[in-house]
Amino acid sequence: MKLGRPPAVCSALLVAAAAALLAPSEQSAAPTLAFPGAPYFAIGCGFSHRNNDDPVVFPKQPGRSHNHTYIGNRSVDAFSTPASLRGGSTTCEEPSDGSTYWTPTLYFGREPIPPLVGIVYYIKQTAARATPFPADLKVVAANPNAQRPQAKGVVSWSCGGVGTTPRFTAVPACSPNQLLQLLVRFPNCWNGRTTDSPDHKRHMAYSSAGRCPTSHPVPVPTITLILLYPPVPRSAQLSSGRFGGHADFINGWDEDALAKLVAGLNY
Repeated sequence: MKLGRPPAVCSALLVAAAAALLAPSEQSAAPTLAFPGAPYFAIGCGFSHRNNDDPVVFPKQPGRSHNHTYIGNRSVDAFSTPASLRGGSTTCEEPSDGSTYWTPTLYFGREPIPPLVGIVYYIKQTAARATPFPADLKVVAANPNAQRPQAKGVVSWSCGGVGTTPRFTAVPACSPNQLLQLLVRFPNCWNGRTTDSPDHKRHMAYSSAGRCPTSHPVPVPTITLILLYPPVPRSAQLSSGRFGGHADFINGWDEDALAKLVAGLNY
């Protein structure tokens, strides 16, 4: 796990994946990147599993969802809850994080493409002190049913390592020596009352110019989920459709461990 302000990459998993796909000349010429641009900690997570469950949108309804790709907690299915995840086995390098993070599965034709690695950044993007997530938090970031391009500040694709530009609203055709990157940014302001909502979004909001709206006054870290894939053809598509990029999070953190990490963002 990496803590700090510089745009450092956190995980040995990522280093290995990048080294496997980047030519030596490109590794040595890699630019210094501005991301994440604020105090953060970050956790590397391996691919866990796939299924057609969604314990946020379709709880206790196995097989009802489009296919999902999970990183983090290894046990996730339609019956998972924050309590069932907490303390569970994880593919993340931080054992106190039993959370689950998932996205629609990337396919080329009928072939699923697992990510090489996932990186979960927890970033302080508010002027006010960040607080830990409530223990039972569930949230969906972006729109799984989108038929048009979504805001690239919330969900986007790019070619290359963490922080690269330009960013795209659909899967781009990367060169054979570039990673394909999916980035989803979660909202970072909580209403202070409910840990879920009917659309799994309204209890959360995005800050603006470092401030939370009065309707959602509690600042929390911005989860920025990055999945790195091998290069794929432009015709590759998510199980939720061309523009349906999104991600889900269920909090499975050990509360004391998360509180200590979030406190470190405020100095």
